[in-house]
Amino acid sequence: MSSTSSGVAALLPPRGPLRAYALTTLVDWIGNGLFHTGAALFFTRVVGLGATQVGLGLTIAALLGPAVAVPAGRLGDRFGHRRVYLATVLVRAVAFAGYLLVDGFAAFLAVVCAIALAESASRPVRGAYLARIADDSALVAVSAYTRVMLNIGFSLGSLGAGAALAADSRTGYAALVLGNCLSYAIVAAIVVRMPDDGPRAAPEAADRPAGRRGALRDRRFLALAALSGLLYVNADILNLGLPLWISSRTHAPTWTVAVLMLLNTGLVILLQVRAARGSDTVAGAAVAGRRAGWALLGACAATATTAALPPVPAVLVLAVGVVLLTAGELLSSASGWGISYGLADPPPSSLTSRGDPHRLGEFLGAWSLGSDVARAGGPLLVAALVTHGGAPGWLLLGTLFLAAGTVTVPLAGRGAVDRGKVAAGSPG
Repeated sequence: MSSTSSGVAALLPPRGPLRAYALTTLVDWIGNGLFHTGAALFFTRVVGLGATQVGLGLTIAALLGPAVAVPAGRLGDRFGHRRVYLATVLVRAVAFAGYLLVDGFAAFLAVVCAIALAESASRPVRGAYLARIADDSALVAVSAYTRVMLNIGFSLGSLGAGAALAADSRTGYAALVLGNCLSYAIVAAIVVRMPDDGPRAAPEAADRPAGRRGALRDRRFLALAALSGLLYVNADILNLGLPLWISSRTHAPTWTVAVLMLLNTGLVILLQVRAARGSDTVAGAAVAGRRAGWALLGACAATATTAALPPVPAVLVLAVGVVLLTAGELLSSASGWGISYGLADPPPSSLTSRGDPHRLGEFLGAWSLGSDVARAGGPLLVAALVTHGGAPGWLLLGTLFLAAGTVTVPLAGRGAVDRGKVAAGSPG
């Protein structure tokens, strides 16, 4: 095998359902890259909304969406995760097509909320379906492969959107919307051909794990989800914090933002699978979370020094900061996958081709809910600390990341101990 083919193979999961699963992510995010690259201009220039209206609508949708995560997970547990996931894909295809009919704020709000609800519903059932088709030891690795596909797909979609942005016409922006709809149709065609995992009868009382509370009553699980969400606020640093900081507080040229974005994307594509190694156990995932906290503290500390630097040193130190930020991003992602799967009910290791997933979708839905709620204030937190806090604001932000990563280790350890006690007490 040539070095080139070996490099490509390193980015792909094994052939079969797992590779098809990764392919759905690639196609999905090509469509997302197409649309979201031109979304702001589509909403303002074609639909005719004001920037404040767009922001308000997106905020309402973001707050509403997580409410369906747990119910969707329960539906997947009952009727089959693949079937519910397929339904969310079809809803998103229809909802995105609805953008072409939007002529005011009310219609925009209805469409964007429908999309947010479908996207939130898809996450837990998609994750639970992965647990059904993957060996438990490969779950974190396949999640890493999938995230690589996400970054590649979004990059390809963003490049493809260039022609529409250059044309700056209603037809061009409509093509971006339809391109995203087409990507969902392709994803649905792939999912239909993948192995089914339902419907399943609800487990008898004697077959349910003994002593485990429902997902929304498991405070430790929800706390770990919230800590994971806090660590993932690093995405707001890249998308919001750095552009604000570079443009208002440093001597670095504004094009540095684009270079740093490309650096981050390239590192994620090349290193996510490697960074996820060792996170396939709860203990290993917790350690990854702690390392993420340290890496993010380092990123914030490095960035804080750039306000007083000349242009060239500022660019170089910002690049070092983004390398550390990316390390925190990679490790926090791996940590979230390992802990959420490892402490779900039941853990993937107890799922077999004939086993019942019980409440796996419900628990992954609760994880999504807890993480999303914790992340909801991320943009405001980052913007406030960066814009008004200066270097001390960066250090405070880094300290919050370190605290979240550090607390993850004992909390996850205790969760694993309690989970083991419940499993040991379950009827065999």
